[in-house]
Amino acid sequence: MTDASKAAARRAWVLACGARYWPDGVARIAVLPLPEAPISGDAGALLQVALPGWAADIGVNGALLAYSSAMIAGEAPESWRRCDWIATAWHMLAGSLERTFEAQHGPALSYAFRLPADMQPLFEQAWVNRIFLFLRRWAARESGLPEEALFGPLPAASIILTHDVDAIRLTPEIRAKQTAFQLANAVRAVLGDRFGTARNRLRDASRFAFGAGDLRTLERVRDMERAAGLRSTLHFYGGKPGLRRGSPRRLLIDPAYDISSPYMREQLAALRDGGWTVGLHQSFEAWVDPAQMAAQRERVAEAAPTGITHCRQHWLHFSWASTWAAQAAAGLSCDSTLGFNDRAGFRAGHALRIRPWDFSGEAPIGIEAVPMLFMDSHFYDYAGADAPPVATEMKRWLNEVWFVGGEVTVNWHTHTITDAYGWGEGYEDLLGLLG
Repeated sequence: MTDASKAAARRAWVLACGARYWPDGVARIAVLPLPEAPISGDAGALLQVALPGWAADIGVNGALLAYSSAMIAGEAPESWRRCDWIATAWHMLAGSLERTFEAQHGPALSYAFRLPADMQPLFEQAWVNRIFLFLRRWAARESGLPEEALFGPLPAASIILTHDVDAIRLTPEIRAKQTAFQLANAVRAVLGDRFGTARNRLRDASRFAFGAGDLRTLERVRDMERAAGLRSTLHFYGGKPGLRRGSPRRLLIDPAYDISSPYMREQLAALRDGGWTVGLHQSFEAWVDPAQMAAQRERVAEAAPTGITHCRQHWLHFSWASTWAAQAAAGLSCDSTLGFNDRAGFRAGHALRIRPWDFSGEAPIGIEAVPMLFMDSHFYDYAGADAPPVATEMKRWLNEVWFVGGEVTVNWHTHTITDAYGWGEGYEDLLGLLG
């Protein structure tokens, strides 16, 4: 493949990723008078590009985030005319900054704190969606016709409710892990003079150490979602159960339940028959191993029984270079891993269902990826005592998706609505926001 054909294929992929904004009018976007920057290599630094007055409402404080590598020198005084917006969208959608970090330092493994501070603005907004909204409006302005006449109405947002089923009982390893985690959080809070947070974390540690051990909530989840008129996707662990997990790390990290037990088979049948979607929650060490993924997928499929196509990696254990390819090789077709363990946000600067780019084949991978906007622990384990109410924070993030007409998943672990965790009220608030 020549450099020119490679660049053309990548640009065509970017336009395909934005198809929800121009379902029948991509040709209008393709002929916009955009400068052409290199669509490979280093993305450069993130910077703010001011939009024209007729599109200022699409930006954040009148501007969009772009990459320095997409800025072209020229005579046009307006910076937005010198920006290759397709190249900027490419670097975001392809995860260029994180891929560069991963190549140099290894995978960030879904922890934002491991990434450079100057990368953090990327995660605050659905920048790619806003770029597509801008291109849509610009094309309408160029043609002299209303946007809807060219492209149809703006797309409606899609917020997909999901659950990771990590536990059905408070095992000794969960008690030890969570008690230690909360005690460590308490110490960090004291060192930071956040004594209210420290008090809350000590309370949480006590609850995990001495609280009731029953975490079976699947029937309750179904009842609550049915009342709200919702149906979610639930991801189940299909690896070895109990002590058969083997290594100390697997015992500490991977779920302990047996997907083939009578209780789990009964719950899976009720979910399947009630219209819920059953997916796979791959074990921690299966993140780049298609053989492990395929075996675990088959175990869940046999216990359900139903076809298993959706997944999310346990602990969001993820590599840009390898995980999606391994999932596709394992026969999976939709992943919602792309998000952070330690913060809410748009990990790749977008709220879109896309087929990720395969750099080895210079074509989209045979799997769809829908980013995870937030999960329950963002608002509890990683929030300080002075944080806004959980419902307020969730709505703040959802407002961005509603504004841009994007598509994301949100994740609430089923065991956290028990008294042991005490996050049930937040889940009720989430159902209210989505229902």
